[in-house]
Amino acid sequence: MTGQSVRVVADAIARHLATRPGCADSVKGIQQWWLRPAGVEVPLEVVADALRLLEEEKVVECQRLGAGEIWRLWRGEG
Repeated sequence: MTGQSVRVVADAIARHLATRPGCADSVKGIQQWWLRPAGVEVPLEVVADALRLLEEEKVVECQRLGAGEIWRLWRGEG
């Protein structure tokens, strides 16, 4: 997928969080429950790339729980 495709997915995730700021989920959960209902069908790798992009932009943050990761709206400082 191109960088533009990652941006499109990142924007879809950001829109989801704008209307549901309390949501948090795994990459697979975001693919299945946030993006698929919005008509965005992409591989897990693209979802992960989009989340890393949003993390760099301080839109989302990753919380590691054991062997898993949960992504949510950024609540950090700065």
